[in-house]
Amino acid sequence: MDIFRIFPLLMLALAMGVVAYWLLVLKVVVPEGFTALLYRQGRFVRLLNPGAHWLPRWGHDTQQVDMRQRNLTVPGQEVLSQEQVGLKVSIAVRFVVAEPEPALHRVQNFTEALYLVVQLALREEVGRHPLEELAAGRVDLGQRLRERVAGEVRAFGLSVEAVEVKDVMLPADLRRAFSELLKVKKEAQAMLEKARGESAALRNLANAAKLVEQHPSLLDLRMLQTLGGASTTPGNTFVLGVGAELSPRARKRPAPGGAPVPPPEEDEPGST
Repeated sequence: MDIFRIFPLLMLALAMGVVAYWLLVLKVVVPEGFTALLYRQGRFVRLLNPGAHWLPRWGHDTQQVDMRQRNLTVPGQEVLSQEQVGLKVSIAVRFVVAEPEPALHRVQNFTEALYLVVQLALREEVGRHPLEELAAGRVDLGQRLRERVAGEVRAFGLSVEAVEVKDVMLPADLRRAFSELLKVKKEAQAMLEKARGESAALRNLANAAKLVEQHPSLLDLRMLQTLGGASTTPGNTFVLGVGAELSPRARKRPAPGGAPVPPPEEDEPGST
């Protein structure tokens, strides 16, 4: 009998406890890859790691910050080279929030602040180099920008992982001029290589001529080598004309007295 009288009171007390818990305790769930900043009466208290947190509801507030890698694109900035020639440069920046507390408290919007720093660094860095170096890619513009930007944005809690140049767009007349210049350079290089090849061939011929002059029998060896290589192909007919001065009879050794032995005279036609 007493139990039935106490049961309603227990249920009422439980309901009041649930309402009090809901009114007094705040449950904060921080997902993975995020960090929450805890504030009490508007003042920063500490960071909350990923997971569930139970906090007093009165006077407390939280703000979550995405700690994952982010990409920022700075499209088509009009910048001037060292010669005061205008060109458009597109930049891609990869960064993360390394310290969420200064990222939220030192600047109003850290993404806009990073965007402005990249713009100013790009204008200053491009203005230091001539247009030919920028167009030919001889300047590591991305690395130079990363070193400059990373040092400035570290003050408000950002870490720049990479700065990459997506595109360098030149005016139409400059693009045509660079194309013509590249074509002329390629043609000059081809002519130079051709001249070098011809010079090497002439040197080889000169050396061969000296060897033949010193050793005339090399001509016979060369002829036999050519005939041996061509004989592998059937159906070929070769007609060789050998002059009197190249015949074996004409190249007899000289007589003991030193005078060469003339070749025997051929009978004239019609003689008896």
